[in-house]
Amino acid sequence: MSEDNTFELSASPGHLLHRAQQFAAERFASNLTAGDKLTQRQFAVLAATAASEGLTQTDLVRETGIDRSTLAELVARMAIKGLVRREAVATDARANAIFLSDKGREIYERALSGVRLADAAILSSLPKNKRASFLVTLRRIAMTIEEDEAKAKAELKKLKAAEKKAKKKAKKKAKKKKARKKKAKALAD
Repeated sequence: MSEDNTFELSASPGHLLHRAQQFAAERFASNLTAGDKLTQRQFAVLAATAASEGLTQTDLVRETGIDRSTLAELVARMAIKGLVRREAVATDARANAIFLSDKGREIYERALSGVRLADAAILSSLPKNKRASFLVTLRRIAMTIEEDEAKAKAELKKLKAAEKKAKKKAKKKAKKKKARKKKAKALAD
């Protein structure tokens, strides 16, 4: 019995997306102004913040797709570098609103033309009539990820509610049992 243990990397969406990401990262880095050390994720935070100053870190997670813990560390490092500033939100003591610093705005504005060139280079690798559908497909993948995360959060919320309900029911049952025992003991005495 012969088992096929070969894997076609050239037909693997995961592998091809990784290769495409490598290409995008290289184009991004090569089109930045000399001396500006900025990652794609840092640029995403700067771009989202520039578009809407005062977003909370939770809002930035939603806008950028960067996971919560990574974003928290990223924003902390960006604040230390003087690219953003964090301010406590008056209505929520746990939340910070994020604003661009002057330095962050300067770097963001310098990076914009390079990022646009990088995006153009990526799209130029495709035939013109495929570019729009390529972007639609990428958005669909991103939306699927977001929907899956939302579904997972909703499912977790349901599980927690069910667990809470079960604990409450068990506590109520135990209380009734204790009351019955107490009543039975009182009748026996």
